Amino acid sequence: MVSFALTAGLDLIGVAPAEPFVRDEELLRRRQEAGFGPNPYEYQQIEPRVKPDMLLPGVKSIIAGGISYLMEDEPPAEGLRGWVSRYCRGLDYHQILKERLQRVASWLEEQVPGARSLVYVDTGPPLDRAVAERAGIGKWGKHTNLITREFGTWVFLGEILTDIPLPPDQPIEAACGSCTLCIDACPTQCLTEWQMDANRCLSYVTQMKGVIPAEYREVMGSRLFGCDDCQDVCPYNKKARRGLHAEFASHPEVTGTPDLLQLMAMTKGDFKRWFEPTAAGWRGKTTIQRNAVIALGNSGDPAAVAPLIKALESDSQPIRAHAAWGLGKLGRSLQEAAGPAVVALEARQRQETDPAVTLEIANALSSLKSSAGGH
Repeated sequence: MVSFALTAGLDLIGVAPAEPFVRDEELLRRRQEAGFGPNPYEYQQIEPRVKPDMLLPGVKSIIAGGISYLMEDEPPAEGLRGWVSRYCRGLDYHQILKERLQRVASWLEEQVPGARSLVYVDTGPPLDRAVAERAGIGKWGKHTNLITREFGTWVFLGEILTDIPLPPDQPIEAACGSCTLCIDACPTQCLTEWQMDANRCLSYVTQMKGVIPAEYREVMGSRLFGCDDCQDVCPYNKKARRGLHAEFASHPEVTGTPDLLQLMAMTKGDFKRWFEPTAAGWRGKTTIQRNAVIALGNSGDPAAVAPLIKALESDSQPIRAHAAWGLGKLGRSLQEAAGPAVVALEARQRQETDPAVTLEIANALSSLKSSAGGH
C-alpha cells in the first residue's frame, strides 16, 4: 500500500487503529469549556470527531496521508505589498489531496472486494492531526501543528476510514522539548504549550466576516490571509523539503506578496482568476479587499492615502469601516497624510448612515484632532 500511495502522489502514509480518541475527546471538551473552540470553521460536534465508528460503522483502520506544500521562497517585491500564507498561494489542496487519497481507497477496495471506505480532507469530522500522530507520520507540536521528520509542519493532511483490518504503524518520538519559539513568536499570544485559542489566531482573524475587532488590526500588519509565524520559527522547519508539488506554487499574477493597489482595483473576474482556485478563495473578494485596506493602513506609506480615501466610498460596509481606521492610523504617523485624511473623513461623515462605519469615522477624526493638538 505504501508504494502505491507514493505513486499516487502522497508524501506521507501511515495506518492508525480505529479505536475512539479518548484523550482527544477530553482535550476538546476542556478546550470548549475554556472558550477556545470550536471556531466556526471546525466540525461543531465532538462525538463524531473522536468516534470513527460513527462515521463508518465497522471501521477497523484509519489511513493517514499527507502532502508537502512548502515551495521555494519568492524574491522580495517592491511597492505596497500584502502577504498570504503559504498554504493558500497555490491551488486549493482540498481537492488535490482528496483525489490522491481516493486513488488509494479505490486501490484497497480492488484488493479486498466488498471493502468499504470513506475519504476526508480537512472539512470533515476526523481530527486530522490526532489521526496522523496515531498513524506515526508526525508528532503534535506546541504550536498545535503536526511536525513531520522530512517536511516539518508544511503538510496537508487527510485520512481514509476503512473496514479492512490493516497492521498499524507505531507513533514517532516526542517533539519540541523545552523549545518555546512558536509561543514567543505568536503575534496575539494565542498559543500556550500544546494549545491554541483559535478565536485569537490571526489565521482565523483574517478569515472573519465583517469588521475586524480593533485589537487585531495593527498586529495583522500586511497579512491578507492566514499567518505562518509559529511555523516560520519552528526548528523542525529549517531543513524541511520544499518544491515537491508544482500545484502549490504561487499564482503568477498574485504571488505570495500581492500588490495592494492591484487588489483594491480587483474586479469579480480578477478575483475568480486569481483567488478562487486557491484555498483563500472561499471567503470571497470583500474579505481579501478588507484585509488589503488594513494592510494599507499599517503600511506607513503616503501612497496608501489615496486608495484609502477611495475605499471610503466603497459599497462594502467593512471596507468603509477599515478605510476610516486606516486613514486615522496613517494620519497620526504621517504629517502629510493628516490633512487629506481629515477632509475625506469629514466628507464621508456627512453622508454615512451605517452605525459601525460612523463610529470608525468618529474615532479616526477624534484621534487625528487629538494628535494635531499635541504637536
